[in-house]
Amino acid sequence: MRKAIMLSGMLAASGLVGAHLWAQSPPPGGAPAGMKPPVSSKDPKAAPAGHYSVDHEHSSVIARVSHSGFSYNVVRFAVADGELDWNPLKPDAIKLDVTVNTKPYNAPIEYKMPIEGPGMLNVAAFPTAKFVSTGVKPMGGNKADVMGQLTLWGVTRPAVIHAELVGAGTGMGGKTVTGFTGTMTFDSSEFKEQKPMSLGKITLVLDAEFHKS
Repeated sequence: MRKAIMLSGMLAASGLVGAHLWAQSPPPGGAPAGMKPPVSSKDPKAAPAGHYSVDHEHSSVIARVSHSGFSYNVVRFAVADGELDWNPLKPDAIKLDVTVNTKPYNAPIEYKMPIEGPGMLNVAAFPTAKFVSTGVKPMGGNKADVMGQLTLWGVTRPAVIHAELVGAGTGMGGKTVTGFTGTMTFDSSEFKEQKPMSLGKITLVLDAEFHKS
């Protein structure tokens, strides 16, 4: 169980790439006076090309790790920083750079061995994980594969985020917004020596909302 949790933490730390992207909706009575309600579209072109920065309040990474093949342990991590160069008409020009804090949050359970300790995430030595894109491959509609480099525990390996556009358009207050959800699966042994038991494959779920600069 502890190893499974450790896995989740590690996974999430990998950070890559990804929180329920942009779920802004007007209150029951409508948008506040003087504000237009948000307008969201699945069309990538609804968000114009340009530089976007992550909205920390609506972005996160969730790590899912198998517990001996019986269930999954889940750990959540905050997105520390995220930058997106967006161009819906030129996928080759799209660039993504995301940094994730490896210290988990919203973990109501206290484990006998702290997840952030040296035997698990080792947050003191490796406080962040990072994903930097190297290319984007459109997969049709609002989906794409984002290829890149994932740095976790000081080790960098190739990784792929299977991404889906959740919404693009105009948010509250007239901000230009685009948001994505994505998944990444990797073998933890490629980043860290596992003793006495391999942590196995880890799945990360990245949800991220970006606002145009």
